[in-house]
Amino acid sequence: MLAEAVRWTRRLFGPGFEAAYAIGSLAHGGYAPGVSDVDLALVVRSAGPLSRVRVRAVRALTRRRCGPGPADRLSVFWARWRDVHHGAAGRVRLPAVDRLDLIEHGRLLAGTDRRAGAVVPTHEELVLDGARFAVGWYDEARLTALRDPVALAAADDRTVTKTVLFPVRFLATLHTGRAGSNADAVRWYVEEHRGPASPLVVAAARWRESGVGPEAPALLAEHLGTLHGEWAADHLAWARRRHS
Repeated sequence: MLAEAVRWTRRLFGPGFEAAYAIGSLAHGGYAPGVSDVDLALVVRSAGPLSRVRVRAVRALTRRRCGPGPADRLSVFWARWRDVHHGAAGRVRLPAVDRLDLIEHGRLLAGTDRRAGAVVPTHEELVLDGARFAVGWYDEARLTALRDPVALAAADDRTVTKTVLFPVRFLATLHTGRAGSNADAVRWYVEEHRGPASPLVVAAARWRESGVGPEAPALLAEHLGTLHGEWAADHLAWARRRHS
């Protein structure tokens, strides 16, 4: 599927194509076939409106050719080399956490690798980007799920596990300055942080591989609100310290 996406990228961008990388769990480990996103990072020459249209076309055409399955979870990030090296500028799509993942773990699929000398994002950049992402992530559907965690247990495995592990990964980045895999974040939350929602977090990590189990309603009812409340409280405390 990634080879198909790269083929369309080369065809649509022509000489404007620079490189393509697998990032996310396909690069740093922990890919779960039923729930993981398939993350592709493209480096192109121009960041104009036409490039945005081409990137959307790459995603749509790949989905059409590959059919339902992993292609439904294809997520395409894109930027120029200057954005990879120094941080995204303009209307490209390369948040700080994904830029760090590309720099440290990206697996070159095509093109020329020019990551050498890239400046990694700061801790502050990682936390702020995570907070900006959360503003859009906490939409009405997800807020409804937080209000009724027992009903959430009936959702698909991907929805359930993402709702649990999203705050865990961003809490780990907030407290450690690192942006690792789900497994890294779960290990930190349970073993180092000893977080109050650890029973749910351990279960969600298992559900990514084996599917949501019958224990889900009780665990979600007991721990989901605590986990998301912890995410909000710790980020607010960080923001207050930053502006004090």
